[in-house]
Amino acid sequence: MADDIQKAGANLFWYPVGFNDAVTLEMSGRYGIFIDGSKFCETKKLKSTIAHEIGHCATGCTHKVCSPLDLIERHEYRANRWMIERYLPFDAMNEAMRHGYVEVWALAEYFDVPEEDIVKAVRYYTVFCGKNFE
Repeated sequence: MADDIQKAGANLFWYPVGFNDAVTLEMSGRYGIFIDGSKFCETKKLKSTIAHEIGHCATGCTHKVCSPLDLIERHEYRANRWMIERYLPFDAMNEAMRHGYVEVWALAEYFDVPEEDIVKAVRYYTVFCGKNFE
């Protein structure tokens, strides 16, 4: 994950964001990822949040707080898509399923991510990409 932060041209800061658990800011092509560590009680969720924020940097999808909702949703979708493709690739998920990890909780433990990330990934691959798990 540290390599991905560096590749994205980002710096990670531990800072009490206040209104959210994390936020990514862009200025002159450089990114700052601000994480409010007090908002996380489990490592899985923290890692997932950082991966999502790296997705904003890697895709260039940042927006103003006052942006229209449709733009915000598109940027969130792109950041989630990047996170899924990078940290929950289809082939790895398919292989895990072939080895018996077929329940959401089992896949979440296998990949060390929150269950909600597995649900997002399965939906992304099956609904939006038209792929089928074996």
